Amino acid sequence: MSTSEWAFTALILFLGGVVKGGIGFGLPAFSIPFLSLILGPRDAVVMLSFSVVLTNIDNVRRDFSEWRSISRVLPYFIVGGVCVPLGVIFLQRGDPDLVRLVIGLTVYLYLAVRRFLPEMGSLGAGARRGIGAGCGLLAGFLAGMANLPGPVSIVYFTMFHFSKNAFVFLINAFNTLTIGAAVTSFALSGEYTQAALSRALIAIAPVFLGFWAGIRLREKLSQEIFFRVVRWGLFGVASVLVLRWVWKIFS
Repeated sequence: MSTSEWAFTALILFLGGVVKGGIGFGLPAFSIPFLSLILGPRDAVVMLSFSVVLTNIDNVRRDFSEWRSISRVLPYFIVGGVCVPLGVIFLQRGDPDLVRLVIGLTVYLYLAVRRFLPEMGSLGAGARRGIGAGCGLLAGFLAGMANLPGPVSIVYFTMFHFSKNAFVFLINAFNTLTIGAAVTSFALSGEYTQAALSRALIAIAPVFLGFWAGIRLREKLSQEIFFRVVRWGLFGVASVLVLRWVWKIFS
């Protein structure tokens, strides 16, 4: 990479960290499309993997008092963790852009009809477990494929009407589980070459500088404004996924 490419990369990583610190998710969704222009999608996912795990752990640490909320979404966590290797295999052998398009369109649909979706508290235990397992399968697959379980997690967790702190804790606890499993899969499959490992370690510094700045912003947001920002962030993630597919088709 040239000096200008490293400078552009550092800026993207810093801004991705700001997004992650501010709303609790969005680092891969923001950063990977830009990093892919320099490294390619596969190398970009590997480069960001350590930073994603570490920022997830830091968010979990900050809101660990909300750990009891995991019991309400346990099937999501279990199935999500098990399905990560499927996404890693797809990343290595398939074209993930079509999957990203489907996820982006699904998020658009969710945002359009979210007021009409049932609250999880109004559903029976079997229905809650089934929805949790199905969403967990998709989120685990996306975690392995692109470090991107966030859109599914947001759609799923908002149906429970968790508090801001519980919401951020659950997003990052799930991400810690699934992206941690993805990192293990990357290591076992030989993705961390010397060059890839060096890039992943160097990426940590700009990401955390942005992350700490974003945390300061999050602390100043009321719960109502926070979830409004989350919805706009989710819309932005969906738009990136869809536009990426459109760009590939017409480029």
